[in-house]
Amino acid sequence: MSVTQATASVGWLLRVNRRHGAQGLLRTGYEFAGAFRRQTGRSLAPSHVTRWETGALLPGRHTIRRYEQLLDLPPESLVTISDAVLRVASPTPVRRSSDTRATDDRTMHRLHELLEQATEPGAMTGLAWSELTELVEGSPHLVLHPPRLWGAIAEQLLGELVVAENTAWLQRQEAMSRLLEHSSAGRYATEVCIALADDVDSPVVVEPLSLLEITDHPAANSYVLRQLQHPASDRAHYGALLATVRKAAHGHFCEDDWPHLVACLRQTMTDPDVPQPLRPLVLQVAAALARTVPGAAAVLGNQRPAGVGLTRHHSTESAVIQTVSNRIAAAAQRELSDETGAMDVTLVRLVKESLYHSNPDHRLVAALLISATPYREPVARALQAEVTAHLTRRSDADHTVALQAMTLLGVDLHRQLVQDILLGTGFSVALRHAAAWAVPHCAGQYTEPQWRRILARQVDAWTREPSDLTEGILQGVTYGIGTDGHQRLLAEIQVSLRMPASARRTASWLLRTPRPDR
Repeated sequence: MSVTQATASVGWLLRVNRRHGAQGLLRTGYEFAGAFRRQTGRSLAPSHVTRWETGALLPGRHTIRRYEQLLDLPPESLVTISDAVLRVASPTPVRRSSDTRATDDRTMHRLHELLEQATEPGAMTGLAWSELTELVEGSPHLVLHPPRLWGAIAEQLLGELVVAENTAWLQRQEAMSRLLEHSSAGRYATEVCIALADDVDSPVVVEPLSLLEITDHPAANSYVLRQLQHPASDRAHYGALLATVRKAAHGHFCEDDWPHLVACLRQTMTDPDVPQPLRPLVLQVAAALARTVPGAAAVLGNQRPAGVGLTRHHSTESAVIQTVSNRIAAAAQRELSDETGAMDVTLVRLVKESLYHSNPDHRLVAALLISATPYREPVARALQAEVTAHLTRRSDADHTVALQAMTLLGVDLHRQLVQDILLGTGFSVALRHAAAWAVPHCAGQYTEPQWRRILARQVDAWTREPSDLTEGILQGVTYGIGTDGHQRLLAEIQVSLRMPASARRTASWLLRTPRPDR
């Protein structure tokens, strides 16, 4: 995604929320400009609204916050996703106008207040983390005494991030990214990410590892390279590959690292035992290295990254991919609008990217963009219908990404589908694994009795056929129990000798990790 395309996506985000939100009261630029004038006392030309919403002009954070206020949306719900979109698109931070700059006594006092409470468990909301890190971002030379306070703040933030859900999660994800980019805080934030990725009790490895893509700090580079050469697990390998896509494209590694990186990737590309889910990322890294490192293309070959999604062999089935994307987008558009108009091409593109883009970061951002609009439930329903149809036909489609996309849409519509997969019979181990890991961070909640039934069924399956996948299912189920807040059940898992050690460690870690605002 280019910066131009990202700016257009932010404009689409504002336009869709204006036209389909606020009970349809601000459907035209003229109506919105009038509401803006009544609220602020300042005039706004309708043509300015058009320039923001078509991507001709990138709106500042203060403008997007005004949209949130006028459309009666949750604070920061549009600002946070627009920041995430621009972060994925740009190799360097996109500096944007903001309401918060630590330049006067009032804002400095607020900064000190937030810094003081940032190390206290449960004291910070997602809004507070956003405000604090925007102030830090606006003060690039800010120094704390003692400097290790940065580490305590980053540790608290990351601990909340990995158990948060929906907007609360995205606010902390962006806040952590701002710390990693900061000249003083970046070193300590990097150390915290590495420590969590190395924690054998933690169920989260991919998130702290992939966050290291943000920074070119030498410690981040060497750790990612080490996990590529000698991964601690398949999930650590996945996280390292995900970080390397961006780090390689943006030249983060030092001169001595590049030959080791190319050699390591060449070995990975020729290893028949590399799990299938990692292969698209391997090719993404290869493509980035081929563009960055002289001679790398000759060593790695010219293999094209494959897509992922609701069909197999999709790299040669672009027509099928387009058809599925059109069908989902059209169904959502019909449900949301009573108008008969042209297809929303941006919605089609975002559906397509959320399901078929070979880079998980792009899939993530595309799904989150949809989730921040009134399209989220219609798209979720259309996507669930596609998955259900595939399951009914017992097709060999890959449902992992589709389940992940529904989780990211911020609705709980697919919880029943996930429960049916985890309690039903005849589903593959791979599908049950995807379902188990589609529940943590998912909107909604299972009751304790529902979780007990799921847990009992998957414990029996692991006992009958112990494997890395069936053990991973139990770890994912335990993680979901934790993010749903069932402490009593976690305490039972922690001491149960029927559970694998990895699940018991995960339960122990979750019990000592406080859950932030939901």
